[in-house]
Amino acid sequence: MTPALNDIDFADMGRTCLGHAARRTANLLTRHYNRHMAALGLELTQAQLLAVIADGTAPSASAIARYLGIDRSTLARNLRPLEAAGLIRRRETKGRTVLPILTPAGEQKVVEIHQRWLAAQAELSAMLGPEGADAVRSHMSALRKAVHILEDNDRTAVPSPSRRD
Repeated sequence: MTPALNDIDFADMGRTCLGHAARRTANLLTRHYNRHMAALGLELTQAQLLAVIADGTAPSASAIARYLGIDRSTLARNLRPLEAAGLIRRRETKGRTVLPILTPAGEQKVVEIHQRWLAAQAELSAMLGPEGADAVRSHMSALRKAVHILEDNDRTAVPSPSRRD
């Protein structure tokens, strides 16, 4: 190893990195919820997507993608199997906007999703207790806000192409 690499404490990076901690936690949580959704033939991402569609407040597919924190191509990939399974269909709205909506089979699936979600949520909430669950949500929210602020700062700090430094 080069001397510069010898000076890096990689174990400390792993212990203290917020991104690493969030990724590990997200993976574990996804596995927990996936175990509950498996009986429905769904993964958590599909269940969340169906729930957002069921909510009916998103005015566009772009809004659904934004809410879920995914890009449009990921949304399109996740919609295809749901449409093939007969759980959603596409409804054309004004202009070229296409909005996914639930079919009757999709509506029933969302009821089943909710029952499974309640069980998964209850297990975690029981382990954490009400105060612990609230603290986790609060800290996660604060972390998301901090990253959004940093992203906004990065966007405003990037010089325009016409500007020279």
